Amino acid sequence: MKNRITRPFGLLVAALFAASCSHAPESDDLASLVNPFIGTDGPGNVYPGVSAPFGMVQLSPDNGTSGWDRIAGYFWPDTTIAGFSHTHLSGTGAGDLYDISFMPAVPPFKTGKGELGVYSTFRHDDEQAQAGYYSVLLKDYDTRVELAATERCGMQRYTFPVTDRATVFVDLSKAMNWDYTMGSYLRVVDDRTIEGYRFSEGWAPDQRVYFTAQFSQPFASYTIDTVVSVHRDSTYNGIRSHIGRFVFHTTKENRSVTVRTAISAVDIEGARRNLAAEMPSFHFDSVRAAQRAVWNAELAKIEVRGGTHDERVSFYTALYRTMLAPTLFDDADGRYFGPDGRIHAGKVPGEGGHNYSTFSLWDTYRAAHPLYTFTQPERVKEMVTSMLDFYDQHGMLPVWPLWGNETDMMIGYHAVPVLVEAALKGLLPDSTLDRVLTACVATANRDDYRGIGLYKMLGYVPADLEAESLSKTLEYAYDDHCIAQLARRMGRDSLYNEFILRSKSYMNLYQPASGFMQPRLSTNEWLPGFNPKAYTEHITESNGWQYLWAVQQDVEGLIRLMRGPEQFEKRLDEMFTLDPEATDSLPIFSTGMIGQYAHGNEPSHHVAYLYDYIGKPEKTQRYVSEIMRTQYANRPDGLCGNEDCGQMSAWYVFSALGFYPVDPVSLNYAIGTPLFEESIIRLPNGKSFTVRAPGVSAKRYRIEKMTLNGHLLSTPFLTWRDIVSGGELDIVLREEE
Repeated sequence: MKNRITRPFGLLVAALFAASCSHAPESDDLASLVNPFIGTDGPGNVYPGVSAPFGMVQLSPDNGTSGWDRIAGYFWPDTTIAGFSHTHLSGTGAGDLYDISFMPAVPPFKTGKGELGVYSTFRHDDEQAQAGYYSVLLKDYDTRVELAATERCGMQRYTFPVTDRATVFVDLSKAMNWDYTMGSYLRVVDDRTIEGYRFSEGWAPDQRVYFTAQFSQPFASYTIDTVVSVHRDSTYNGIRSHIGRFVFHTTKENRSVTVRTAISAVDIEGARRNLAAEMPSFHFDSVRAAQRAVWNAELAKIEVRGGTHDERVSFYTALYRTMLAPTLFDDADGRYFGPDGRIHAGKVPGEGGHNYSTFSLWDTYRAAHPLYTFTQPERVKEMVTSMLDFYDQHGMLPVWPLWGNETDMMIGYHAVPVLVEAALKGLLPDSTLDRVLTACVATANRDDYRGIGLYKMLGYVPADLEAESLSKTLEYAYDDHCIAQLARRMGRDSLYNEFILRSKSYMNLYQPASGFMQPRLSTNEWLPGFNPKAYTEHITESNGWQYLWAVQQDVEGLIRLMRGPEQFEKRLDEMFTLDPEATDSLPIFSTGMIGQYAHGNEPSHHVAYLYDYIGKPEKTQRYVSEIMRTQYANRPDGLCGNEDCGQMSAWYVFSALGFYPVDPVSLNYAIGTPLFEESIIRLPNGKSFTVRAPGVSAKRYRIEKMTLNGHLLSTPFLTWRDIVSGGELDIVLREEE
């Protein structure tokens, strides 16, 4: 059995989807190749709404109910919309945000129980989504909704029927998934302006969203209702929050009502300044056009030629999704809310960059952040500074920060590889390196945090004293390797020796008799009953097959542990061919299965490239080609796993270009096989790197030879310097057999 996303798709649904995502003809308008509906069905957990690149605002429709498939607020099979809120998460496995929700409606209102509230049905053939634009017809109210956004502001245009009771609900009480309103404030400033805040608790334990909103025409009347929360979790019962109703007279001459809203995590004054700075008028079409131009400029950093139309759509949608997180997290005046609960002044605008949050680091250190070093080097510096400031305010580098809060989701201290990669690539000034190394070492020595002290003492995290012990050991070892590389770069020999030794801790969990990494007890004995196919509390979101390969920093050492290249290859072959059995219980995050390889979750992402390390690049080429062509598609179910803030898409972007960062801090890239006949990376230094593979296809992907700038490439690897120096990688493919 192989879990692919190539399952049959109903003809009616396919037709509706094609209509809903129709674009202008292909041209230099690369935004026309972005289809935000990809991944809104299945496990992708993405939203179809609007955001500026790395924007604080993600304005998108909410179906109105909770559940795993509705983590981003929207699920393709649903038929209801119950509001348009200004914050969302892109493809995570935990649900939060959904702040400052607006819902236009016309009496009689349709209301549902619990979370649903006021809602409308809709059809996908009345819906459209592009980079920077979303539109839908609310069927029950005959009202067209259009969305656009800048970095800190959202704009909505409602086209109502002719009525004297066109109503806009502003719901500050909304609670979905992990998110609960903990308090709100809503006041009318004048007959066009409202402002307030929503405080919530969920994945982010202390989230504060302030807002100001202005309507393009005065409302004729309004009411503000105080509602008392009654939640399935009694902890949150009795909390008071607010829902506003604003009534407009819409005539034949003036049926459109536009609302522009700015948000801030600092205060209402910050929201007012954000609105003045980014959205001073109600010209919806101008905002839409300007944001389309911004997206076109970002997407043009990589040009692909050849392939099918659907492959180009999948590629540019993936590139788009790599820029939906991390998110900007400061106001126009530079202020931001820190993890210490204080307001920080930040940098002077224009002199030092911005603050960012929403770092899904367990996922994104692998490919998304390495991609930014090519496409977003200035933002990389800002993100590094944001992480270092977080360390100063929190006492530890971020693990999974959301809206200025530390969620402590996932494992490892994976800000470390992001910081070290940026340092080793020369993207940071030398004056910053001491600060980077200090923060990395201090975080790695938090003995009270998740078994780090035990890991240092025993050389592994013991399974009887700490959950996820096997995964934590391997992840800590990788991060320690990264610290060692920075210490060596800085001439800190004693630190290098300390952390390079710690990075070998993975060896302490390798069981020669089984040939797997296995959990170990504090007594030094192996945990009994190990089954490499089982999903247990000892391994994070994976099984023993998937975590066997989590030694990106020392593939050669892993090969030696497995008694040489032949045994290594045999075990890799088994990984891709040992299909789950009908009796195997697969968790929700184990998707995109090819044998025991799970492309839907990040620990597997580098595994297909490991054949390169044993002189079998043809097998890397085979599996990379298969993964690209079976686990991604231009359909609502076109993502085989959680998007995870850009990591699923970044894997696809790199792999489609023909190479991948197995170990980002090595500054080396394993070559797979390209998806397109020609790909051009336009580098910030004015140079470009081109990959050519004439005739590449699903059947013709095997590489005969490669030349780099006219010189024969003898190994299936590129370096950072090869790429950023500019040049050409020419690939000759084998003739079809």
